[in-house]
Amino acid sequence: MPAGNIQSEKLDQAVEILRERDIDCWLTFVRESSETPDPAMKLIVGHDVTWQSAFIVTREGRRVALVGGPEGATVRHAGLYEDVRTYDEGFAPSLRAILRELDPRQIAINYSTGDVASDGLTHGMYLQLVAALARTPYRGRLISAAPIIGPLRSRKTPAELARMRKAIEITEELFAQVTAFIQPGRAERDVAGMLHAETRRRGLETSWAADHCPAVNAGAASEAGHAGPTDLIMRPGDLVHLDFGVAYEGYRADLQRMWYLRSEADPEPPASVRRAFQTCVDAIEAGRKLLKAGVQGWTVDAAARQTITSAGYPEYKHALGHGLGLATHDGGPLLGPRWPRYGDSPEQPVQPGSVYTLELGVPTERGYIALEDEVLVTGAGAEYISPAQRELIVV
Repeated sequence: MPAGNIQSEKLDQAVEILRERDIDCWLTFVRESSETPDPAMKLIVGHDVTWQSAFIVTREGRRVALVGGPEGATVRHAGLYEDVRTYDEGFAPSLRAILRELDPRQIAINYSTGDVASDGLTHGMYLQLVAALARTPYRGRLISAAPIIGPLRSRKTPAELARMRKAIEITEELFAQVTAFIQPGRAERDVAGMLHAETRRRGLETSWAADHCPAVNAGAASEAGHAGPTDLIMRPGDLVHLDFGVAYEGYRADLQRMWYLRSEADPEPPASVRRAFQTCVDAIEAGRKLLKAGVQGWTVDAAARQTITSAGYPEYKHALGHGLGLATHDGGPLLGPRWPRYGDSPEQPVQPGSVYTLELGVPTERGYIALEDEVLVTGAGAEYISPAQRELIVV
């Protein structure tokens, strides 16, 4: 599907959200976007710009682009903005003229203290914008675009979901290859090397930086987290944990899976390992059962967290779930605790049509156990769009 189709769908969604939020106008203001990209550009433009550029969407459905003269043809050819205006010496007079025509009560711009995906406006560009509007009534009408961008990133369109499902399908195929590959004597780096080779062979890229995608943890001596795989050797009786995903046409998968390596003493996982694994399954399910459009994310996290701690395990030190899409951490409402580092994102209402990871883990004497799957949120609940792991894979 051409990329422009997704941007067109997202622009239509933006108009709906502006109307829902009773906001007149959304302005994305950028320059040299290949060097300082605004996350919103992937949703509503789809290509880079060089000079100061303004992309404006109104609640009435108008789409106005103001770009440097050499880039007018590129924007017109993309066909996303029916009103494309250009300038040569300075953007400010043209921008003021556009705003006088639209006369919006509010102008949402891309800053946020809580959502990184809504915080694409650099401080320098903000100062330029304020200076351009200094002697106009519009300087006092600037508000945060987070109430627009958060839902826009969260509410996946059919084209976005199709790409995400394909990314999940490919990631699961690669996990099946891991099952055939891992064995005592292999190193964590060996598993990563195999996955990197297979990802390249398919002409794809990993969902996040390849030096720690996958994360591989073999046995109790391996430190779980975002560090890259090491030379640690897998031994009989070890648990092996992977956190991995591939990107398909810009959209990402993010899954965690678990294996157990048989030993002569323990050809099957010990009871303590089985209990820890089942607790993780139960905790994720406790969160999923509460997850639906409109709930606050912290309540979903609390249900899963309580399941873990009630079983006697230490609480995980991260959110239960994050949005997924164009980025592995896609912004919008968070399924996390109300910790200061998360700002207000755990208190924002979950959006219909959003895709979340559900992930958590516990330590055991055989290694770290963690699971992660992806769910699609509807008004009625949340349904898995990845095949959730319900049993340890024994090899």
